[in-house]
Amino acid sequence: MGWSPAYILLILTKFMLINPYTADTATPCQEFTRQLCLLGDTFVNNAPFKVTSIAIDGEEIPVIWNTGNNAQTSWICSLLNSYGPSSRAELSLIETTKLLRVLFTSLSYTAQFLLQSCGLGSGIFLENWYLPTTLYPAQRSAQGIIDAVKVLERQAAEQGQNHLPIIIRSLTPALHTAMIDQLRHSGFLMVPTRQIWIADNIRDHSWRQRSHIKRDLSLERKYAAQTEWVAGEDFSDEDFARSLFLYNQIYRGKFPEFNPDYSLSFFKTAVATGFIKFYGLRSVIHQSDNFAGYPVTEYSTAKPPLSAFVGIVRRDNLFSTPLFGYDLSRPRKEGLYRRLMLKVSLEAERHQGSVHCSGGAGNFKALRGAQSHVEYAAVWMQHLPAYRQAIFKLLAKTIDTFITPYAAKNQL
Repeated sequence: MGWSPAYILLILTKFMLINPYTADTATPCQEFTRQLCLLGDTFVNNAPFKVTSIAIDGEEIPVIWNTGNNAQTSWICSLLNSYGPSSRAELSLIETTKLLRVLFTSLSYTAQFLLQSCGLGSGIFLENWYLPTTLYPAQRSAQGIIDAVKVLERQAAEQGQNHLPIIIRSLTPALHTAMIDQLRHSGFLMVPTRQIWIADNIRDHSWRQRSHIKRDLSLERKYAAQTEWVAGEDFSDEDFARSLFLYNQIYRGKFPEFNPDYSLSFFKTAVATGFIKFYGLRSVIHQSDNFAGYPVTEYSTAKPPLSAFVGIVRRDNLFSTPLFGYDLSRPRKEGLYRRLMLKVSLEAERHQGSVHCSGGAGNFKALRGAQSHVEYAAVWMQHLPAYRQAIFKLLAKTIDTFITPYAAKNQL
């Protein structure tokens, strides 16, 4: 009996992961894009969408087609969730006056209603890797994006999806001034999405002079003999499962549940293709009484479970940490979060790079020399009816007027 097409596809997928093309014919980004196109609709449980690819500036990059208009979709590929449920969940975590809380909550509900009722809660997300932050390579050009958007607009019309806006996330003047200007001049609307932090003081080593960095380095030296860093290439199945558990503790437990709900295969594929570099932190002194409470599936009798992990993405000399997690039951004095953030800074320093610190924990990042910036999504909507365009313009104006100044002032 012959092999079915589905079985042949499964074998080819496994072959590509075991024998990645990165050494000869494809970069990690290209190989990860291929895997996203094959399996992307199974990688994130709260964003189960079709993924295609398109060429920009000589590179194949992923495109996520969010056609759901569902407010519960993860914010990484949903402006509806970003300005609706996710923003209200974030608001519950910060201290503010009762008046401002009522104002921001009302604005969020209004934005959600307008976007969803007018069918604008979906979108085509260009160069989206199912991660909180997209890092763009130096060769990425505004003209390349414009050309790709025109192709996507034609594809959407052919598929009966020409009601979808086309969205490019993670643009900030600190990194993309010329690109933003050219896109805006070409008809894109820049909608503020969040406050982010960038540490560019790493390249000249001045970051090491800050008192909090000195303390972090001292902490790393203190625990160096008791722990070891494990590269993702050496992770066991238990290590991957443990990493996902630690991620979920932070991103899906401690913080709002609208963060991406990753599958285990996403973690393994990201590491196998080389797109994300994982590093795990493990104790080298096994004290069994400390681990007695772990479920059997998350505890290896050979080695202690990982106490923390971090996933690092690099594009040219810009680094980010889209994934991390740490054991919330460990003593605070161990400084697991501090060590994870120091890890990426040291990696960036080795390559004379900078770190895109994403959003949140503003005070922590400011004390270590990072600078805050407004991040935008470029929205292409020229093919949409005038009333839908007006809704996006009103949204952008409202955020610029009420939300952005408050976030900048309070280092959110």
